[in-house]
Amino acid sequence: MQKFIDEIKLIQDDWMCSEFHEPASESDIAAFERENGIVIPQSYKDFLVLSDGGELFGAVGNVWLYGVKATRFKIGDDFSDGMVPKDFLILGFHDSQHICFMPERNKFLFYEYETPDEIESECLWFDSFYDVMEYLIDVHTG
Repeated sequence: MQKFIDEIKLIQDDWMCSEFHEPASESDIAAFERENGIVIPQSYKDFLVLSDGGELFGAVGNVWLYGVKATRFKIGDDFSDGMVPKDFLILGFHDSQHICFMPERNKFLFYEYETPDEIESECLWFDSFYDVMEYLIDVHTG
């Protein structure tokens, strides 16, 4: 995960830079999970212990990753007035898409208010948060 963070930090110019937050501790993460009755996937925990959320790729990228101690956006914050399915764990957003984790399938996805019938075919799916980070780097450098 550090490799992806380091690579993103190198992507800079007048309009594109990224800000990573102070790391969360294992105990911060465990307390958040306990208090909110959720389980954060391990690959996202790997990110949190390096950066408790962040804003990536400046105004052009419009990527926010949520944290457990964050004052602005915390894991699970839903600004869609309940349009994101309750079984999705919201971890951030990319443009108009929510970056979510679906525990039932043990997969990450980019969700943009698709109907239940459309989710399988219309959402971008990833096996781990490492794959999400790789995708975000490819999209913003590509």
